[in-house]
Amino acid sequence: MPKMDQNRKANYITCLVFAVCLIGYSVLMYRLFYLQAVHCGTRELYFSDIKAYLETILGVECDYDFPYPVFFWLGRFFLRFVNVAAAASLAASLLNSLGIAVLFYYMNRSLGIYDREKGFCGYRGLFSTFLTFGMFFVSMLYLPGRIHLPGITNSYLGVFTPNPYHNITYMATRPFAILAFFLYVRILDYYEERTDAMEFIWFGLSLLLTTMTKPSYTLILVSTAGLVMLYRLFRQKWKNFKRSFYLGLAFVPTFIDLLYQFGGVFGEHSQAGEMGGIGFGIGSVWKLYTNNIPLAVLLALGFPFLVLAFHLKEIKANTLYRFSWAQLVVSELELFLLYENGRRFSDANFSWGYMHGLFFVFVTSLILLAEDTMEKRGKKWALCIQWALYGMHLACGIGYFLYIWGGNGFHEF
Repeated sequence: MPKMDQNRKANYITCLVFAVCLIGYSVLMYRLFYLQAVHCGTRELYFSDIKAYLETILGVECDYDFPYPVFFWLGRFFLRFVNVAAAASLAASLLNSLGIAVLFYYMNRSLGIYDREKGFCGYRGLFSTFLTFGMFFVSMLYLPGRIHLPGITNSYLGVFTPNPYHNITYMATRPFAILAFFLYVRILDYYEERTDAMEFIWFGLSLLLTTMTKPSYTLILVSTAGLVMLYRLFRQKWKNFKRSFYLGLAFVPTFIDLLYQFGGVFGEHSQAGEMGGIGFGIGSVWKLYTNNIPLAVLLALGFPFLVLAFHLKEIKANTLYRFSWAQLVVSELELFLLYENGRRFSDANFSWGYMHGLFFVFVTSLILLAEDTMEKRGKKWALCIQWALYGMHLACGIGYFLYIWGGNGFHEF
């Protein structure tokens, strides 16, 4: 068979497999979100954070403030045609599945699998499909049978996961968060030499949409980006100030929205009232859920740590990889040092940013390992143990998903 025909056949198969997997995954997640919505009043099955979201979609006063409207706008649109449980589930599953499509695009682009003229390079697109969907199932490591390691009293709480299935607003941020992450890293490679106004606008829009869906990822991206750009300003002795200023303009709409959100959550008329605001403490909230934070971090990041051990040079050479780790460190520090005052203290809301950090460092670690495998770089034994540990995270993630799918609560796992 001619090579062109083989590539065309591979393209068709890749697109078909991806479409079937996406439809199946979307149905799966819709069903999970719907069951969470239906059972949210009982608190006995499918324990989740969805009750307040349903009340907000209905316009009913609830115990929380959500001044980030994108998910709720979409939910209210679907509410015109279906009940509130179905409307919230459709909104969450649609946005979450859109995140898969965005990650699939960037996974192919990062691995050099897709060419605009030729399509996918042989059957490597199937490999990328597996990697993409796998990322939406990986979780923290844990022992079977609810056997806990020293200081780890709960397999999820305190350890955390890149895929918290019980929080649909986190899941809904994914298409915009993934887009903002990859766009910003791409911009980092050139903004000091030139300005691409259109790409800056796309980045600013994606960051704003992320913020308007849930600001958790925005807090870690903006913090990390600010530190990186300040470092470069000092390193260049402010010679790159003009270019940095142009890039900084892309953040302005998000800063304005964050100020509005802060007032909505912690303002005088918010649910938090006078007790609201951000507090500072050394592991104050994290210690509520685990007595062994270092081990909790290791269980959450086993695979990325192993990949890092084999790719230390990539930290300096690879902007994508370096920024994901910088972002993770910032997210860990925010969870470790910051908390919300008042009754929100035990909610550990800074953990959402940490879970975003986990997700992206898993993505970049997986890209590096996939590149090594496709290009036959490194020793086979090294590749095998890295894939084996990834497989453990994936197996644990599928087990965790099935546990949640079975009606169990994340707080009991």
